[in-house]
Amino acid sequence: MLGAPSNGVPPTGARKIAVSDVAAVLKKTVYILVVVLLALLVGQGYVLWLARYTAVHPEVVQATAMGYVEEMPMDGALIWDEAVVLAPREGVLTYPSLAPRRVAKGDVIAALDGVPVRAAYEAYFTPKLDGAEGIWVYAKIWAEHDRPPVRDSAPIGGGAGSSSLRVPVGAPLGKLVPQPQDLRLIAYLDSTASLLRDVKGGYVEIRTRDDGKVRRAEVRAFDPSEGKIKVYVTLPFFPPSMLNSREFSCVVMSGEKQGVAIPNSAVILRDGRLLTLMVQGNTAKLTEVEGFPADEEYFLATKGLPLGSMVVRYAAYAEEGAVILW
Repeated sequence: MLGAPSNGVPPTGARKIAVSDVAAVLKKTVYILVVVLLALLVGQGYVLWLARYTAVHPEVVQATAMGYVEEMPMDGALIWDEAVVLAPREGVLTYPSLAPRRVAKGDVIAALDGVPVRAAYEAYFTPKLDGAEGIWVYAKIWAEHDRPPVRDSAPIGGGAGSSSLRVPVGAPLGKLVPQPQDLRLIAYLDSTASLLRDVKGGYVEIRTRDDGKVRRAEVRAFDPSEGKIKVYVTLPFFPPSMLNSREFSCVVMSGEKQGVAIPNSAVILRDGRLLTLMVQGNTAKLTEVEGFPADEEYFLATKGLPLGSMVVRYAAYAEEGAVILW
């Protein structure tokens, strides 16, 4: 009976099969490596060609006119001089009007049992109180010590022409705000270089949300500290309706600049300089500009680029020299 060799040496046929398998695997591996290498070379060649093509055929955009201004909200506390009007006698209280209004000296502001109560001087009169009369003063609001709570004014009672509210002697009937007088505001603002420059110059530009007009408010006092500026300003208006609340909101505008807008991608930083590739004829040339990103999309160039200039949109992928525009 035949058996396997006992010396541990595989048959010749087995050795041939093993060598053949190794050769096949090696051949396949070399083939794959060659294919991968060729693919890498082709890919690299394409990238180089595309980069060169993009550099010679850049996308260009035109610099357009643009204005820029910093805007920030200003919410603050209104300050005015006022005096509470007290009932000179007991009686049923009525008002000619519940709306805040301007009155002359001697005008009827209320009546008690039909007996008129007259304004002692020219002023705004409102038949509403908010409880802060006499304690809402500049010193407390500026220092923010024991600042009283803010609430909207509320009517004492009564209506235009008739009422059943009987008030005793000395009861409050409303308040007079002497006129003329300045309407003042205390507020905090985020500090910026341009805003601080305006404040030191004695003014801030404000825009009201009602009519959108830009007006100048005089700065009476200011205190800059840790990124904030506390300001005490005179508002350039004082309509009677402002008496309804001691809070006021508007928008402060500063740092107005004019220039031209180009994409942020058209500007690169090199050796500490801001540069863009300006195209003149068939040549792109690095040009230094001054300005800043106005938003996420556009750069405001305040110097270095004339209006209407053509610049390469993607300056990081282009270079100086001859270009072909399409």
